[in-house]
Amino acid sequence: MPSYIVVVSPSYGGAEKRFFDVFTALVRDGVDVQMVAPHCLVRQLESDHADRPEALRRLLPVALPSWGRLAFARAFRSLLRSLPRGSAFHYPMNCLWPLHLGRGDRLSMSVVDCTRVPSPFGPGLYGAWTWWSGLVVRRIDVLSPAIHTAMRGYRFAGRMSLTPGGTYVVAPLALSQAARQPHVVFLGRLVEGKGLEDLVEIMPALWRSIESRAPRGFAFKIAGYGALEPFVQEQVAALRTRGVPVDFLGFAAADALLAQSAVLLSLQPVTNFPSRVVAEALLAGCGVVVRDTGDSRQFGELPALEYCAARLDADELASKVLMLLNRVMGEPGFEAQVRQTARARFGSHAYVDYFRRLLAG
Repeated sequence: MPSYIVVVSPSYGGAEKRFFDVFTALVRDGVDVQMVAPHCLVRQLESDHADRPEALRRLLPVALPSWGRLAFARAFRSLLRSLPRGSAFHYPMNCLWPLHLGRGDRLSMSVVDCTRVPSPFGPGLYGAWTWWSGLVVRRIDVLSPAIHTAMRGYRFAGRMSLTPGGTYVVAPLALSQAARQPHVVFLGRLVEGKGLEDLVEIMPALWRSIESRAPRGFAFKIAGYGALEPFVQEQVAALRTRGVPVDFLGFAAADALLAQSAVLLSLQPVTNFPSRVVAEALLAGCGVVVRDTGDSRQFGELPALEYCAARLDADELASKVLMLLNRVMGEPGFEAQVRQTARARFGSHAYVDYFRRLLAG
């Protein structure tokens, strides 16, 4: 029977990107799988991934006049009538298990939130819906080691498994030829919980610690979109008046930006593992400084990966940034070593095999 990965999301962040990569690898392995997604997300994937024609041909768009979870559920229910009963369906998020009642489908889901433990008694709908979904599905993939540990006492714990190695990335087929610049980048959604406010607060002291040792052309770059965008624009303008070389780029494609940058900062205060942008940066040959919070150490010890204290210290961060910048920009063969290690770490076929088995039930 065929398998389907159902993405209930209008655009993509880390989770959506990761599952499109998993889907791409499964298709390339010959698995009979399709990805179901809103038409707006399918259009984005088609625009950004023309290099994956085999995967794009297996996308199954759900047409919607405008995005809404209830609207998607209604439209997907109509589509579901045309799909074979007894098929396998995996939900990376927002499992729509009621639509499958009476069909005999094999359902599995992922728990990808690394900050909240699903619970029927927690605030908001996420925890309760995820918990009730866990009672219905056959297999539950849990991304965060800490969340997996916290859920071990649940009645469905015997059907849970931990995502092996955290994130998975399909490495680009060709390396970018862009000239690398001595830029230190913060890249991600501009929302609370990413460490952006902490970075902005210490940036004047960070620049003072770096300034006398910085190479020509050094700059901080902040890229992304989200609710904090007005805050970022205001803070960047204020920092520039104080002489800090920082720019706000707005939305930027990760591949292009990381190929031109030297160091990425991943500073989430709860946990940084398994942040996809860390893997993307290492695959691009960048250095990465990760805030040592939560499960962050699960990334392990990798070339060009440094950990900084959970309580950000400007001098410590400056030392690690400059060390990585000098190695990435000036040490022959270092970029190639970083990329090779990252390919082995974040492109393991064992990860793809895990999802193949999960879809098989």
